[in-house]
Amino acid sequence: MKHLLLSVLLISALTISLIARADTPSFTYVGLEYVASGSLEVSDDTTSVDLNLDGFALTGSVELGIFFLQASRFELESDEILGGNIEDNISSIAFGLTFELPQTQVYGLIRGRRDELSLRAGGFEEDEDLHYVGAEAGARINLTDRFEINAHIGKPDADEGSTYGVGAQFFVTDNLGITLDLRRLEAEEDGIEGSFDTTSIGVRLSF
Repeated sequence: MKHLLLSVLLISALTISLIARADTPSFTYVGLEYVASGSLEVSDDTTSVDLNLDGFALTGSVELGIFFLQASRFELESDEILGGNIEDNISSIAFGLTFELPQTQVYGLIRGRRDELSLRAGGFEEDEDLHYVGAEAGARINLTDRFEINAHIGKPDADEGSTYGVGAQFFVTDNLGITLDLRRLEAEEDGIEGSFDTTSIGVRLSF
């Protein structure tokens, strides 16, 4: 029993030590992501379409006191469809506010997003240029000085849809991290339902 208590105390002390050395997550960074899996599903009462997309993303953020600015660019491309494909180029910029807790940043932001959709399939061609303004709230937590977890929830547009996401970052150096993110977007309009799930891995340089 004595050895068990000593072991528990040792593990607790080690955990507290690791957490104590962890700083709050930084909102000043640049990153590159590979979207390894993107599943786009659109359905109505009679038809359902499921497409796979992959691509790359560039992300960046600058922290200015309790405020921060974010920008991102996703370039995604679907599998071949009738000799063509779907391309979705997504650009976004966000302005946010952070609230700092021990080893934690809680944040909220307003995001403007532009989707440039291009469909080329079976001789059919169509381009769409869509614009949205949405909001997001989330938290980033440094469990140790090398490992961060995060989660967010929001609305991609003021009128329709929801977004969710969870992620993690493992630092291989003090500033360079490997990221893993799972994101989901859901929307419904005029009886048509859509969802978009992505899994991405990347590298991030924090300052």
